[in-house]
Amino acid sequence: MVGSTGRVVVTDVEPGHLHGLRDRGDVQVWRHDITRDPLPEGEFDLVHARLVLLHLPQREEVLSRLVKALRPGGCLLLEDFDCGYVPVLAAPGEDGVVLFERVHGALLDQLRAAGADPLWGRRLFAALTVCGLEGVSATTHAQAWRGGDAGVRLHQVNTEQLRTALHARHVTEEDLQAFWALLRDPRFAVASYPLVSARGRRPLDRPEVTS
Repeated sequence: MVGSTGRVVVTDVEPGHLHGLRDRGDVQVWRHDITRDPLPEGEFDLVHARLVLLHLPQREEVLSRLVKALRPGGCLLLEDFDCGYVPVLAAPGEDGVVLFERVHGALLDQLRAAGADPLWGRRLFAALTVCGLEGVSATTHAQAWRGGDAGVRLHQVNTEQLRTALHARHVTEEDLQAFWALLRDPRFAVASYPLVSARGRRPLDRPEVTS
């Protein structure tokens, strides 16, 4: 993928699950916090972050650092969800639609309170443009998630992890149990979060880009 002289650097705050990559001579695994740890500037031909910046309160600062890590002509590829587009496509009744929208709305409110930006995916194109990258483009992928399928379990896992916080937002345990039952119902279907993939290149003739 990178040729005989190239290398891939993989970073994570907890890289233990990446131990299998350490056996490859062209792959380096770093324990690294992108919000505070040093990152080489002008070093990489490609920088890729998937489902990372959405969760970080410092996303704008991190984006600037990722751009500066590129060599002139290097490409930045960011992928994040737009969590604001989740229409219910089918449900066993109108009550199911109302329940999903209420619980999911509380989930997004909690994410915002924690510093996340659930709508970051739709902002990627503009963010890369503002950073001074050239040839910015974006594609979006979405699909239907039916109740009981693997994809829709994302909503269950997220609400399970934030169970206590959702209770504080007036989502009762009874609400959550009904929500999880709805997610298992094959009569239920919802659009997946659109995954926005945005890319742009650091200019060749202007090594310094805006921060």
